Amino acid sequence: MSYYRYPRNVHVYPVSLGLDHYQTQHRSEWLEAISQRSRSSLHQMILQPGDDAFDNALLRPLLSRHGIFTQPFFCRAVRERAARRFSQMGISVTDFRLLLFEAWGYESNVVRNRHDVILRIVDHLYEQAMLRAISHRRVCREIEDWLTTMGRSRSCHICGQTFRVMDLPYWIYFGSDGYQDCCFGCRILSSPRKAEMMSLIPAFIASCGFVPRSDASPITYSFTSRLTTDKKPDAFRTYANMGGIEHVKKKFGTWFRALAETGALPEGALPTVRGVRCLAQDGHACHSLEEQRVDDWLSAHRIQHEREPLYPAHPQLNPRGTRRADWLVGDSYVEYFGLVGDPAYERKLDEKTLLAHTCGIALISIYPSDLEQLEGKLGHLARDCQ
Repeated sequence: MSYYRYPRNVHVYPVSLGLDHYQTQHRSEWLEAISQRSRSSLHQMILQPGDDAFDNALLRPLLSRHGIFTQPFFCRAVRERAARRFSQMGISVTDFRLLLFEAWGYESNVVRNRHDVILRIVDHLYEQAMLRAISHRRVCREIEDWLTTMGRSRSCHICGQTFRVMDLPYWIYFGSDGYQDCCFGCRILSSPRKAEMMSLIPAFIASCGFVPRSDASPITYSFTSRLTTDKKPDAFRTYANMGGIEHVKKKFGTWFRALAETGALPEGALPTVRGVRCLAQDGHACHSLEEQRVDDWLSAHRIQHEREPLYPAHPQLNPRGTRRADWLVGDSYVEYFGLVGDPAYERKLDEKTLLAHTCGIALISIYPSDLEQLEGKLGHLARDCQ
């Protein structure tokens, strides 16, 4: 396997276990730098009362579970909050760049637009939460236990190869939603004939418990975050048995054509020459099976909803007034962000989040991992309608 080898990214390591003298010094310099930033004007503008406790409660269980891979999970969880905070700050990108210069002590070209600002706020929240967390000996012991455990060789539950979790590339670990029992170097993709795939494709869908998108794979976060840990081994095996989605596309033309021919499309999904048209139970046209699922949930709970409402116009964020949300329920805009984890898509996510909060709009964001528990995200709307 040509994966990276521990240690790497020393500057974001929570503890110094396993680092040599130079790496330990590098880490200490990083900690000193973020300590200085905690006394900056930037820090005062970003953090609000109660943020410290919230971030501590978020970070510590993530450190225990993901160890050196914690950062992308924490950053994913606070990204929307960072966009909201930037809108509340009411400053320009240029003004933010000046704050960053004062906090860092040197000029940087990392902030070119609003999207970059949000990423810098996210990074700052992570660094400050990390600094607070590792000041507690108990947290450090938990992280050291993680490093010890994940530094031991284990057998892959999919292919049987020996590997170490800590040697996985961070993007593979995050893309798998932190699955720790697969080496992700498995050479088990089959090349079944089309006739064999008539049963293999439905078997893959049955193992997932839902119909995956056409970009699904064992290292696609928007897919794996919908799978419970106990379902992942079977889902990964059945994915390999059918040859992977790219193999399916080669045999059938498109993923949705394969679903249609194997009888795997759910009710309301109609194959067309351009793909699949998804009709919700109330007749609303949806752009994906996931949107159809949300629309049907709203209908099942007798929640009146408007499809694809326009956002208010804004001179920078919506100059033409053409941006649309997915649904409008009362005064709340509802968005399904299905491609979370894709950098280009997340720029659009940031823009919509900024627009909503700048205009004082209540925004309910739904992610793939929420689809199995929509009650938790939308239940209050049903109660408000009673």
